[in-house]
Amino acid sequence: MRQLAGLLLFGWRYRLKVHGLENLPKSGPVLLLGNHISYIDFAFIQWAIPRTIRFVVHDDYYSKPIFNWILRGVGAVSIKPENSRNAMQNIINLLNDDCVVGLFPEGHVSTTGELSDLKRGFEKVLSQSKDGVNVVPFAVNNMWGSFFSKAPRSVKRGMGFSFRREINVSIGKALDSSATKEEVKRGIGNLLYQ
Repeated sequence: MRQLAGLLLFGWRYRLKVHGLENLPKSGPVLLLGNHISYIDFAFIQWAIPRTIRFVVHDDYYSKPIFNWILRGVGAVSIKPENSRNAMQNIINLLNDDCVVGLFPEGHVSTTGELSDLKRGFEKVLSQSKDGVNVVPFAVNNMWGSFFSKAPRSVKRGMGFSFRREINVSIGKALDSSATKEEVKRGIGNLLYQ
C-alpha cells in the first residue's frame, strides 16, 4: 500500500531505484539512519521499503501545516531539541515494540550536498533500547539541486530541468546496536553516489 501511495504521489516526477533491499530485516526492531539531502527524503525511503517506518522529525517541520497532516498520518515522532527526552523515550518504546524507526542523524537538511557530522542522540537511544536492534544505514542519491533541496539557486539552475528525475535509494548492511556515529557515518558514506 505504501509503495502504491509513493508511486501515485511521486511516480509521475521521480523514477525510484532501490539497491540493497535485502539488507533490511523483514522483522524485528530496526533503526534506519541516513543522509538528509532534501525535505522529502522520508517519502523516498518509505516508498522504497515495504515495512512501515516511524520517522523522527524536527518540530519545526512537524508543526508546519503543509507537512503536519502527512507526518501525523505516517506516525512520525516530533522532536524538540529543548525537550528531546520525551521523543527519545518514544523512539525507545517503538524499537522495543519491534518497529522500524527512521532518523536523519545529521540533524538538518544538507546545505552543501555533502554528509555532515552526525549527532550522538541515536547512540543514547540504542544504549537504552532492548538488545538486537539492527542499525541499518541508507542513502538517498540525486536529490541535491532539486527544488526540495537547500542547494543555492545557481546550483539548481545549473542542474537543468528533468521531468523524471532518477532517485537512487541505497540500503546498507545492518550494523549491531553498539554502532558508533563514526561507524554509521562510514556506512552511510559508502552508499553515497551509488
